[in-house]
Amino acid sequence: MKKAIKKIVSAFLAAIMVAGFAVTGFAKSDSVFADDAYATVITASDFQQNGKGAYDRFGKILDIAIGDGMPTADSMLVGGDYTMVLFDNAVPGISRIRSTYLNAFPENDPASVVCIQGNHDNPKKEFAETGFYDMGTYCLYAINENDFPWKQSSRKDKGVKAVAADIEENLDAMISSGDKRPVIVMTHVPLHHTGRNNYGDNMYASYIFDVLNEKGKDLDIIFIFGHNHSSKYDDYIGGAYNFMAPGEKIRVPLADKKGADCYTEETLNFTYTNCGYIGYSNNTDSETSTSTLTLGFIQFTAEKIRFIKYSENGVFAVKEIEKLNKGTDSKAPQYPEVEDSCLCHTDKPVLAILWKVYISLCKIFKANQACVCGEAHY
Repeated sequence: MKKAIKKIVSAFLAAIMVAGFAVTGFAKSDSVFADDAYATVITASDFQQNGKGAYDRFGKILDIAIGDGMPTADSMLVGGDYTMVLFDNAVPGISRIRSTYLNAFPENDPASVVCIQGNHDNPKKEFAETGFYDMGTYCLYAINENDFPWKQSSRKDKGVKAVAADIEENLDAMISSGDKRPVIVMTHVPLHHTGRNNYGDNMYASYIFDVLNEKGKDLDIIFIFGHNHSSKYDDYIGGAYNFMAPGEKIRVPLADKKGADCYTEETLNFTYTNCGYIGYSNNTDSETSTSTLTLGFIQFTAEKIRFIKYSENGVFAVKEIEKLNKGTDSKAPQYPEVEDSCLCHTDKPVLAILWKVYISLCKIFKANQACVCGEAHY
């Protein structure tokens, strides 16, 4: 009799639990994504991995985030390196990224995926040109690896100075016009002092850093980068996951000097974080460092900026800072043009014929391909 009563009580409690779940529908009240965000940006870099591993990982993590309540993305920023081989063709990788993104957000503009060149990538017109872009809810300054290269030397001094001057001109224009939207600056090579290439990887980073740190007194600036996912170069600021908020100290290389002690310690006036290494990392796991591969998300609310990193195991890190400039002022986005590099959109007869021949061959040999824009799948 006692056993029977026990079973009835257990069944009754189970029914209450099921009914409770049905009513709540597993509400995402505990979601790490801000309910009041007016924009969500995806970030990633260094898809370098033989085979499909990194691209599959991107899709898997994105699905997990969407399942956890991630809202529709406004854009995606990719910080370079789509292949394992130096100076290889990045087009197939960019195509996969756009395809995965558009499968998740079919209503989005293919050009809202902005891809820059890394040091492994053969320069192609598929990359957004170095320069300033109005992304609607925020502004972007994209810098290709050719314009802020690895293995910097005195021969590349003037090029970095030119980029820094152009950034300053655009940020000054924002300040003078009263444009208070957040600004994301994306490069492949980072700004902090690093041992890569005998401490000569980015020895002119101070030109860009000084501009951003000065303008960061008036604007909400976020710097995102890739590149240092190997050989433990970033361990002192976190290895494969890096986040430094305004007010924290950062080591900046001294121009024209190489060496373990050739840096100055500066206080940040902007947010400094990596895009999220998605291909591989051989950094260490320790109390101050990690080797975990992640996909990044940046959200803007009227009052704050939230930074989220997801791994294949779910939420990895969440950080939030107060905005200098409160509000949600936005403009119509002006994405980089991608149609010129998409043969499925070409209005040139010869190229159109070549595209049809290429697609026919893909179908014959059952090669799964997509146009660079991600709209056409074959």
